[in-house]
Amino acid sequence: MVPTTSTPTPAAPPRATAPPAESVVLIGPTTYEVHRADQVVGYIDIVGGVYVALAGPRYDHAVEVRQSIILDAAVAALIAPSAAA
Repeated sequence: MVPTTSTPTPAAPPRATAPPAESVVLIGPTTYEVHRADQVVGYIDIVGGVYVALAGPRYDHAVEVRQSIILDAAVAALIAPSAAA
C-alpha cells in the first residue's frame, strides 16, 4: 500500500457579521422604530388593525406617509419612500 499524504483544508476566514441594512424594533406596545444603516428613518404605529408609517428621525416630528394592513408594506414606505409612492 502506498501511503497517502493529505493536506488539511484551510478553514474559511471568519465572516464579519454586518448589521442588517434595515431593522424594525418594537419600542412600545403599539410602536415600531424603523432603522436603515443605523439611522432612524421612521416609526410605525398600530392603530386598530392598521399600520401607520411615519417618516422622520424624531417621533414627535414624524409625518404620516402611508397606512397599510400589512406591516411589510408600511416598512417599505419608510425604507424606500420613492418606490412606495
